[in-house]
Amino acid sequence: MLSINREAMKIVRRILDAPDALGVVVSRLACGATVIDMGQQAPGGWAAGRLYTLVTLGGLGEVSYEPFVVGDRVLSAVRVMIDHPLEACVASQIAGWRLEGAREGAPILAGPARALNHANLDHYFELIDYRDRADEGVIAIQTAEPVTDDWATTIAAACQLAPEHLYILVAPNSSLVCAIQVAARIVEQSLHRLAEEGFDLRAVQYAHGIGVIPPLIADEVVAMGRINDSLLYGGIATLCVDAADDAIATVIGKVVSVASRAYGRPFVEIYEEAGRDFYQIPLDLHSPAVLHINNMRTGHTFSAGEINDGVLRQSFFGEVGIGRE
Repeated sequence: MLSINREAMKIVRRILDAPDALGVVVSRLACGATVIDMGQQAPGGWAAGRLYTLVTLGGLGEVSYEPFVVGDRVLSAVRVMIDHPLEACVASQIAGWRLEGAREGAPILAGPARALNHANLDHYFELIDYRDRADEGVIAIQTAEPVTDDWATTIAAACQLAPEHLYILVAPNSSLVCAIQVAARIVEQSLHRLAEEGFDLRAVQYAHGIGVIPPLIADEVVAMGRINDSLLYGGIATLCVDAADDAIATVIGKVVSVASRAYGRPFVEIYEEAGRDFYQIPLDLHSPAVLHINNMRTGHTFSAGEINDGVLRQSFFGEVGIGRE
């Protein structure tokens, strides 16, 4: 059986073999769990960001960089190529595990160890027929807070692992590694929106996506806004599916960000207006900027959405008065 934790551990061991070259810091908690800091105290970098992304994909992807033009500037973008999108994205990459049983302030978890969670498997697994079995587990946490023993022991217990067999990758919003791995979530963002609109994800065979990597800023809230804008206004996903054309035509226009009533402003403004409560933000805003769906059954390709250069320039560079483009 394909094991996303075993595949991800191949990448983790590459990180453990070269922490200095990758700009990461490896430590061990009192309980025995290994923490790999890829952006909190450690500088991280482009190579570390690529490997972090591969880990969150359960080791089931290819990750590369390329140029992306925003206004008169050329930024970098991350491209992901995925052969097993349900296992890589739905079972692993989605931040879907709310850490119950840990003390207040515990984070939401992503990564392949979600598929080992026996205590409270998150609802995304209702969409796919996949669970993992492995002797080691890997989880990823997007936070500026130090990883605690309490978090680690709760995760290990839920996964039925000894803590020393748990590996935790961590990077905050303001880090380059986090900017890369969030921009690389463009396929995942598309899949969960399709599922919310009733599309059968089992039809999805292959996927690839590209997301612009925003300029970095030390402010965690502003950084969070920028990395969300990279998906909402500058992310493009392409899915290859085996389905009826009608099933695609019914949902394609609903699952791109331009369809949301909250569309058209930098995410940080929407977040502040919602009282910094993600649950008060319209669910349909969490969508890709552009989605292409190639139906392998008929050969037809359906497309929806737009790249919004104006909002990206406002979010990334502080340009104002440029309107929607």
